[in-house]
Amino acid sequence: MQDINVAIIQTDLVWENAGANLEQLGKKLNTIKNPVDLIVLPEMFNTAFSMNPSACAEMPDGRSFSWMKEKAKEKKCTITGSILINDDGKYFNRFFWMMPDGVYQCYDKKHLFRFSGEHEVFSAGRKKITPILNGWNFRPLICYDLRFPVWNMNTFSNLPTGQLPCGHKYY
Repeated sequence: MQDINVAIIQTDLVWENAGANLEQLGKKLNTIKNPVDLIVLPEMFNTAFSMNPSACAEMPDGRSFSWMKEKAKEKKCTITGSILINDDGKYFNRFFWMMPDGVYQCYDKKHLFRFSGEHEVFSAGRKKITPILNGWNFRPLICYDLRFPVWNMNTFSNLPTGQLPCGHKYY
């Protein structure tokens, strides 16, 4: 296995303002001078965590997805983070693993935090992804999913080649 150079971006996000957040994150990405293999962005990096999908949700191939694709290509590395997505009228907290060649994988947050009413706003995902980078297997999780280690370790998706967990195909 090869070493992996990771840049983790932590920042104050502008509440429900994708344009301002993408601009701010773009500036932060521009400060990364050394080559990296992976850039990790915050949960709902484009809007901050919002339970207002009618104002914040994007289509699966929307502005923030396109921004990730552009930045991964520009930085020649994989970029990860989650976005509030409207997919056929259902709202998901969707994590994207965007590679520099534009190929991506995604998974939707499975365990919704009921005490905050998350289950009333979002739909739960059903599958996980295990992308490989420099010979390392990764199992990305969004927030509350971390608290379910048995689900994380014992449930695997057996998807046909070329099929992604969120229903999209490799291209």
